Amino acid sequence: MKKITILMLAFLAVSCIEKNDVRPGSPLDVDIDHYQTARTYDVPVKEGCITVVKAYGVTLAEAESPMTIWVPRMTLTRSDEGLTTTFVPRDEYPNFAGNKSQLFQVVCFEDSRRGDYDYNDLVIHVLYQTRQNIFGFGVQPVALGSTKSIKLGCVVYKGGKRVFKGLITPDGADCRSQYFKSMEGTLNTYDKVNIKVGEYLGSTIRNWDVSKIEGNGPMRVEWYIEVDNGVELYALSTAYLNDSFDKDKLPYGLVITATGTEYVDENGGYLKENYMSSFMGFAPAQSPKVLCYITLDGTPSGSDAAAVPFQSIMANALDVLGIPHTK
Repeated sequence: MKKITILMLAFLAVSCIEKNDVRPGSPLDVDIDHYQTARTYDVPVKEGCITVVKAYGVTLAEAESPMTIWVPRMTLTRSDEGLTTTFVPRDEYPNFAGNKSQLFQVVCFEDSRRGDYDYNDLVIHVLYQTRQNIFGFGVQPVALGSTKSIKLGCVVYKGGKRVFKGLITPDGADCRSQYFKSMEGTLNTYDKVNIKVGEYLGSTIRNWDVSKIEGNGPMRVEWYIEVDNGVELYALSTAYLNDSFDKDKLPYGLVITATGTEYVDENGGYLKENYMSSFMGFAPAQSPKVLCYITLDGTPSGSDAAAVPFQSIMANALDVLGIPHTK
């Protein structure tokens, strides 16, 4: 089933970050919560049953004991096809092997502190999975528009406790060699000229045993890139705010949370003719006030298909805000 995801953000500047979560020198007047597209959800349980949590028909969790998971923020506010919770009798799950959950995100970056805000310098898909005590993620490439040498890193937390920070790009490599076979130029995995559609490129997998980590709360991951000899630019980090936003309070990276499991085949690659076509942009160009993100789920088309509804929705948003259109 094809679905359309629309994310609209109007930029605000108020503080909602606790001081002990922020590095010294961070701008406390940025409302990072306004940009967050995931929320925690406490999975309810019922004796003798397996709880099944779904969003838009995609299973996000199966549990027989209480657990806290991350879900797409929009599923908690929508009445149609949003988050659903079902209690299934235990005997209908003969192969149940313990609590498990999964979530999918698109992470996209600008590669400099004064970017053009098209967020195509590096775009990745990330699938997070929890299987009993094991938490892990898998990274697959989507697009590389930067001419710079970019390395990918992450910060992993259990609740508020940081358990890992570091690069996942190997020594002596960058994202172009790690994920795109060192091909030159601007690259997109939906580009039928440079890359065969659905082609499996490089990937990264990391796992942690949650039972061996102190602290409470669900596991979560924040992403960053390293450019220009050690400069770190984060995608909406709560702990690294001054490295997540420029002086105009525009983010260096964005994180879009979805379900996404229908895109992956049994080998970890993309299903043929079943892609997530996305288009994102700011307006006005010189002093952005609105961000619009469009996703077409389960489409055979590339990003150009999502550009059509983007143009119409952005135009309407600018009209509502009383902002003149520019050519």
